[in-house]
Amino acid sequence: MITKYKTFKGGYRFKNFEGQPEDKLIELDIPQKVIIPLKQGFGTEVPPIVKPNDKVKAGQIIARDDNSVSTPIHSSVNGTVEEIKRINYFNQEINCVIIKSDKTTDIQLLDGYTLGKKKVPVEKLEELLYLSGVTSLDKEGIPTRFKSSIIPPQEVESIIVRGIGSEPYNLSLSVLLSGKKIFNFIYGLRVLNAVMPNAKIYLALNRYNKKLIEELYKLTAEYRFVEICPLEPKYPQEYDEVLVPTILGKKFPYGYSAANLGVVVLSIQTVLHVYDAVAEGKPLIERIVALCGSGFKENIHLKVRIGSPVEFIVKDRLLDNTRLVLNSILTGVTLNNFSLPIDRTCSQLIAIKENNKSEFLAFLRPGLKKDSYTRTFLGSVFPNVKKIFDTNIHGEKRPCIFCNYCEEVCPVNIIPHLLHKYVVNNIIGIHLIKYGIFNCIECGLCDYVCPSKIQIMESIKQGREKLISSGWDRSLYIEPYFNLKGLEEYRGGIKKL
Repeated sequence: MITKYKTFKGGYRFKNFEGQPEDKLIELDIPQKVIIPLKQGFGTEVPPIVKPNDKVKAGQIIARDDNSVSTPIHSSVNGTVEEIKRINYFNQEINCVIIKSDKTTDIQLLDGYTLGKKKVPVEKLEELLYLSGVTSLDKEGIPTRFKSSIIPPQEVESIIVRGIGSEPYNLSLSVLLSGKKIFNFIYGLRVLNAVMPNAKIYLALNRYNKKLIEELYKLTAEYRFVEICPLEPKYPQEYDEVLVPTILGKKFPYGYSAANLGVVVLSIQTVLHVYDAVAEGKPLIERIVALCGSGFKENIHLKVRIGSPVEFIVKDRLLDNTRLVLNSILTGVTLNNFSLPIDRTCSQLIAIKENNKSEFLAFLRPGLKKDSYTRTFLGSVFPNVKKIFDTNIHGEKRPCIFCNYCEEVCPVNIIPHLLHKYVVNNIIGIHLIKYGIFNCIECGLCDYVCPSKIQIMESIKQGREKLISSGWDRSLYIEPYFNLKGLEEYRGGIKKL
């Protein structure tokens, strides 16, 4: 079934940027050393079950805790445990297992995977997903009879699989679903249906990718549990807080999880990992990562072992004087320490050119290669010219001119410039809540479109922190109005992850 495409108020469509990843996939060599964080994706940090000098195999579980909301973690290489130590991993102190690789390529497969079997007990499917590590992926994890999510499988009412491509840079669906991979994807959907039988599956796809929509429609026509939803590729359409209202027509409890509504949102790559675990017995030890942005010599996709240091991945691939960002150009983390590893959540490395050149009255310049919400003159006359991202904000910070651009693009219907005004003037109180400060999803669009170069999102974050430190409880403005699931586990610490 294909529904009529939908959209949402606000948002912004990014078009025609330099550095889009090509439809090319290369398998990267096995690194000499991997650093495996013991907290990856959804769930709590798990304790190691190996010790220094232990021999380990690729695919072997090296950390596990069945009593917490978590998922086992694996070695991604064959080799020897060198040490276990805590490191600062993106502003969190986390235990990591450091393994010296012997560079061999064999993988320890899961016991009892199902290739060639027509019927497999649901319990076995759940076990394979859990033991493979796949249940840690995306914001809600994948619910199983194990404690892999905050809700059990029977409480899942909807599964949304996102493949819209609304970010400025996105993984290529041609790479993910080429050849037989599209049949693997359908297999993964069937597994999810078996594990969560009460849930309907919605495929949220870019409405302009008509060939893929038609192909998936043919392949899923016999499955009544699948509905295809062609959507406008406006950013931030793939955020849970936007997808759920757009597709399901449900209000979202901002600050909570989609799982609290009985909804699980997954990426297409996650569904392919579901296939790998169940049909081929592959533990989650590698990811497809796109190299995006004009700071790379070549924009391609790499198949990378989890735990590979960033420096190993980008070696000889970066141009000089570039900045590296993880996963999203608008909200991702700047990578200053290239010795840190990638984990299960990594899907993109974005390299943009450093530029600290001052541009006087930049907002009056024609800007042929600039992207602007105000439609710079030459940019609108020559829309096919490739645009670039760099680190320059291209203009001086100025006072707010109340242009309302931030309000126009806001996907959750708040007034960012008004909240900014209150916060910078230290006017902290109930009015901030009334104007929806807790509804901000930190998509970064307000900063992007602001002609005055004001860091509006940072002001909103500071305002929320001041409210909370003053004793305001955001749950009082959410929980009474929703019938939320899994609150006990959510309050138990998952919301802080």
